[in-house]
Amino acid sequence: MFKKFIVILILFSVVVAGLQLFGGRDFTQVPTAWDKYQHGGGFTNLIKDVGIIFSGDEISVGGLATAKLADRLIYRWTDEYGIVHNSERMPNVEKYEVIRMGDITVETQEALDEEEIKKALQN
Repeated sequence: MFKKFIVILILFSVVVAGLQLFGGRDFTQVPTAWDKYQHGGGFTNLIKDVGIIFSGDEISVGGLATAKLADRLIYRWTDEYGIVHNSERMPNVEKYEVIRMGDITVETQEALDEEEIKKALQN
């Protein structure tokens, strides 16, 4: 049983190496597919990405950078002089606030058109 497993593993390795060298497959994308899976991509998406890699195409990386940034933590604290500090490193103080980047919301507003700008400048 163990010998069969080793033989299958060796054959699989030879096939993957052959596809990498002669088939135009880019298996360097596998870590990217794994990162996407770890940041909420789901197991079915991981299987799809591996299938895309084996077919010779490139996987999409849209949203991966955003997902990685959302997991980052920012530490905020106020020093003895009243100055607020933000850092990615945990401060060496007793009282600090932990902010997860994915929990921050950003509000936007619509831009003014030319007429509204002229009216605002006249007032």
